[in-house]
Amino acid sequence: MSDWTDEDQNIAETFPLLSSADVGAIADWAVGTLGMSESWRNVEDGVVAHAELHWLNGKVSINVINEERSGTMGVGLRLASKESVERIYNQAKANGATFSRELADSVVASSFTDLDPDGNEWWVHASKGMCDQPKMGAAWQVM
Repeated sequence: MSDWTDEDQNIAETFPLLSSADVGAIADWAVGTLGMSESWRNVEDGVVAHAELHWLNGKVSINVINEERSGTMGVGLRLASKESVERIYNQAKANGATFSRELADSVVASSFTDLDPDGNEWWVHASKGMCDQPKMGAAWQVM
């Protein structure tokens, strides 16, 4: 049984938190390369300490690396179609993206993975439904 109210459940969302030594550069990169939009930046002592980016109906928060936060992370950006993935791939490529995985089709998705300047992985994909299925033992394994 859950203690969440109906209001909590209606507004709940999940989004990744990234860390960066240069939050402003990463935010600018994501806007220019992936077509995200930035809703706000928090500047402290002349340094961008936090940025909020939006992708369709989701968001990404980026925090500055400091004594409390360090390291690189990743995020998945899901699209509805292979054509949309290809459009973003072409935009990223035109903007000098570094790919850890080139655009390809698999049993799971049409996707590519782009590395931002800090080495965080950005997996852009259109799922083929595999990820939406309940996990069912060996049948879940992708060959």
